[in-house]
Amino acid sequence: MYPAYHTASEEKTMDELDALLQRRGSVSRLQMYRKRLGISQQELAERSGVNLRTLQEYEVGRKDLRKAAAKTVLALAGALWCSPSELIM
Repeated sequence: MYPAYHTASEEKTMDELDALLQRRGSVSRLQMYRKRLGISQQELAERSGVNLRTLQEYEVGRKDLRKAAAKTVLALAGALWCSPSELIM
């Protein structure tokens, strides 16, 4: 379930941790903008037209928002009153 960092090389461990931090960065940014507006995931899904489950996967990092269709990023940015680049930084 969890990577065995204690048995991996130092370089591999750092690569894995960097990847984890990058995923968390995009998650927290989307969540930050949503919470700043004080809206629920359900409300954001309705405002943007993005499927609720898909939105949840972006927020927890199972899906990478930087790899989403432009239409999806634009819809989320419009609903969150921010630029698309602010979401995917």
